[in-house]
Order: sequence, then structure tokens, then C-alpha cells
Amino acid sequence: MLECRRLALVAALMNPCLQVVMLDSLLSFSQNPAWLVLVVVVSTFMLEDLAIIGAGVLAASGRMDVELAFGAICLGMFIGDSALYLTGRGALIWPWLKKRFEHPLIQRQVLPLQQAPWHQLALIRCMPGLRTFGYIACGLARVPGSTFTIANVVSIVVWAAGLFGVAFLLGRRYADQMHEWLWWLLPIALLLFIFGQKKIRKNMEEQAA
Repeated sequence: MLECRRLALVAALMNPCLQVVMLDSLLSFSQNPAWLVLVVVVSTFMLEDLAIIGAGVLAASGRMDVELAFGAICLGMFIGDSALYLTGRGALIWPWLKKRFEHPLIQRQVLPLQQAPWHQLALIRCMPGLRTFGYIACGLARVPGSTFTIANVVSIVVWAAGLFGVAFLLGRRYADQMHEWLWWLLPIALLLFIFGQKKIRKNMEEQAA
């Protein structure tokens, strides 16, 4: 019985609609800027692009300062990407960890990253289904820390600025209408995003096979 309850709880937490409601609850928990920054930063670890859009909407609604929301997004992206890179570097030291990264999508990126790290890092940023594998591969490819950091920061700022700017401008323009249908649209957008990432990843795995 206890195991059934645990499985039911896990299934509920994985429901995209519930995730949106939980995020809304977290954002409503406190108006403290530090709390909102924490929520935005952590959300980038799960769904980066939707987190950027969400931060833009928060800024447009006046719940966060524009600079604070954008800074939180960039900070979260940098922390997440750097953690993946360091995990890849750690796999060069610990064989048991390296065995976990023998996935074709990781291994096929190692050589391009060694040959043209700047170009490959820009490509990784533009491919949502490739990022997790790509940043781990950066570590495995021994991309220098300075090169990774500079290229990653540039790609973060450019990519985040584009999505954030569009979300902010649309949020300002359609603020009244958005309040009525936003939470109906977000679960649909979340589902489409998840299925899109799975489709991209599946195609890449088939090409790598």
C-alpha cells in the first residue's frame, strides 16, 4: 500500500499540468525578490527555455525587476551548464563515471568539440535536445575551462536575451488578456516542448546509431 502511494505521488509530480500549478504556487508563496530569484534559477535546471519565457512574463507583469529576472535566468543557465561540464571532466578521472557517458549522442560530439569548440558550443545552445549531452561532452573533450566559460557566457546572454525580450514585449503588450488564458496555455506549451525534445533526441539517437 505504501509503495502504491509513492508511485501515485511520483506520477502526480510528473504531470506537466501539476508542475505548472506547483510553479505558480511557489511564485505566490512570497513576493520577496530573493525567493523569486531562487525559483527562477532552479527552474532553469529543468526546462531552460520555458524558464526564460516565464522570467520574461514575470518581469512584464511587474513581479520582478527586468534586470533581476534576466540576471537570475543567466545565473541559473550558467550554473547548470557548468555543472554538466564539470561532470564530464570528472568522468576523465573516475572510470565508473565515464562508463555512464558512453551514449552515442555524447561520444559523437567529442571530436567536433576538440576541433572547433566555439562553433560546436554555439550549435549546442541552439539545440534544446542536445544541451545536456553537449555540455557533458565538452568535459570529455577536454575543452579548456576558459574557452568553455567565455563561449558559454556569450551564448547564454545572446540566447536568453532573444527569448526573454520576446516574452517581455508580448507580456507587456497583452498583459490583460494574458492573465485570463496564461495558465491554460502553459500546460499545452509544456507538453509540446517535452514531446518536441523527445522527438529531437529520438532523431539524433537514430542518426547516431
